[in-house]
Amino acid sequence: MFETAAPIDDGEGCGMSNPVIVREILPGIKLSPEATFRCETALQLARMTRETIIPAARIALADKGELKAIQQASAYVCRNRNSAATGKISEHAHGNAIDIAALEFDKGTVPMVIAAQDDGTFPAAFQRSLNAAACLYFTTVLSPGSDEAHKDHLHLDVIERKSGYRFCR
Repeated sequence: MFETAAPIDDGEGCGMSNPVIVREILPGIKLSPEATFRCETALQLARMTRETIIPAARIALADKGELKAIQQASAYVCRNRNSAATGKISEHAHGNAIDIAALEFDKGTVPMVIAAQDDGTFPAAFQRSLNAAACLYFTTVLSPGSDEAHKDHLHLDVIERKSGYRFCR
């Protein structure tokens, strides 16, 4: 499912001391493409997948079959927040973050989309429940549409904040 990798030091504050390369987030559920990040990020994604994504999908997306893969759009990369030219370093640059673009099932792919509050369909309810539940596992959750930089994916990170504060929107 994962392997340890050599420490990463890309300079300018980027890197991590104990990275892991994850190919499967749980047995039989691929992370596509494979991703490099901190063990804590991998652990929280695995817990969320097992405890939230799979059970919710079995109810709301039963016609899609079983979860086969999580399609990620970004894991470790040395860059600033929102890929800006200047500013604070992104949590991706510390191996603390992953961006989820879609979930792949036996019978189709479900992209991460903006779920309207007044949409009563199962797919919309699934997306809203996923967005909300992610805050139980990650300290930052930026749902699709939370801002321009996160319009088409779910950003999750494990940045440590004072008093255990979580930023979820």
